[in-house]
Amino acid sequence: MSSRQQQFLINKNDLADTQWAESAIPTAETAGDVVIKVDSFALTANNITYAVAGDSMQYWDFFPATEGWGQIPVWGYGTVIESAHPDIAQGQRLYGYYPMASHLKIQAERVTKEGLIDAAEHRSHLARVYNQYQRAGAADTAGDAAQMLYRPLYMTSFVLDDFVSRSDFFGAQDVLLTSASSKTSLGLAFLLHKRGGCNVVGLTSTKNKAFVESLGCYHKVITYDEITTLDTSRAAVIVDMAGNGSTLAAVHNHYDAQLKYSCLVGATHWNARSGSKGMAGPKPEMFFAPSHIEQRTKDWGPGGLQQRFQGAWDAFTEAAKNWIEVQQIEGQTDITAIYKRLLKDDVNPAQGFILSVE
Repeated sequence: MSSRQQQFLINKNDLADTQWAESAIPTAETAGDVVIKVDSFALTANNITYAVAGDSMQYWDFFPATEGWGQIPVWGYGTVIESAHPDIAQGQRLYGYYPMASHLKIQAERVTKEGLIDAAEHRSHLARVYNQYQRAGAADTAGDAAQMLYRPLYMTSFVLDDFVSRSDFFGAQDVLLTSASSKTSLGLAFLLHKRGGCNVVGLTSTKNKAFVESLGCYHKVITYDEITTLDTSRAAVIVDMAGNGSTLAAVHNHYDAQLKYSCLVGATHWNARSGSKGMAGPKPEMFFAPSHIEQRTKDWGPGGLQQRFQGAWDAFTEAAKNWIEVQQIEGQTDITAIYKRLLKDDVNPAQGFILSVE
């Protein structure tokens, strides 16, 4: 184990430009300080979306770095190595939002038997859902991997399903999901398919089509070059996880007034965002999951959201347990390589990556 903190940094103006930085491991200097050794975290296309929206949606603000550089947030597990809070013991495992780094210091507040929040000043203006850390028991390789790879994205899928269905599918018969192999799309497709009331259509690349079809979440799967074959006598809604402007424009122009709603969520095809100007149909609207989570937390009362989500999560993990092969990646060289493959969309959707800095 290194005696220095290691941090993976991204050039905010060129996401392909990366570097590793080393510094002293932080220490618990004031009351409430908790120093965590980051054990492992998932890296998915969703994290590329965090980088793309780093400035516009404040993802760079969670873990500040040197001027011009950023740390991508990831979901993972860590172990407390030093604590200046009486209710947080050394050795406690915590699940939550981490940087791609070996260590993190937080300011623990609102500590309960379930978890805590990081009340660090630089995070005070950010969505609370991202500042929460949950206490975790002993390591469970398979269960921990599913939690890291799917759970944060599935929460987005869960509130998207609630939003679209609560709106009665905006009067549409078909719901189109771009980047159909992405974990958020798969989660939403699973929920919509199970719910019924609409046909779920997956849009994906040629190389991923067979994988997407094999999962049984979609009523129909097409490739991006088949968009003009879609039946426009049926009204549609698009939930765009890809962020590819040309694809979005193709759907809008094909459906025109028969496209009843256009929802922007992710940016898995982050480098193809242009090309959507002047398109037909409704104006696309951005979906920000934390806002919907906070609203439903109020609507459903204490524990209501988590109770509903847990039932949906249990059903999904049972269905998805054999969908992907988990690969463990360790060390600076291999982490850099996986990040750059994800940036180029050069990964097999049947693989999931769990990373450890050291």
